[in-house]
Amino acid sequence: MSDGLLEGAKSLSSSLNASRDVSKELSKSIADVQKEAVDVAAQRNLDRRRELKENAIRQELFLKKVLIQWEHEEKVRREEAQLRADFLKKYGKRWAEVEALKAKLEKQEKELRKEFDKDLNRARVAQFWCFAVAAWIAYFLVWGK
Repeated sequence: MSDGLLEGAKSLSSSLNASRDVSKELSKSIADVQKEAVDVAAQRNLDRRRELKENAIRQELFLKKVLIQWEHEEKVRREEAQLRADFLKKYGKRWAEVEALKAKLEKQEKELRKEFDKDLNRARVAQFWCFAVAAWIAYFLVWGK
């Protein structure tokens, strides 16, 4: 009977040792998962902070562009006002003729731009068809019989 008790004690001891080893491995695995979760959260936090900084920089740059554009337009308005004042001093009330000429030139420029866009579109369509025909020919040269 003492052999059976001794065997039982040995079996219990080895089971406890195996259980302890498994428990250590499981604890290590849980600690690794927790560390990975902390690392992922820290990386996401860094990414969010970087994105906030980048957005702030983009907004600041956009605001600077807007201010530069406003300054440019304000300068143009002032120069136009000065030109108008100088013209009125020199030629009197004939400013309407200048406005009519300006409208005529703007209309002409708009028509030229429209014609250019038409020509450009025609060129793109022709280019598309050239690529399509070239692709068709290449297909038959490679796979066609």
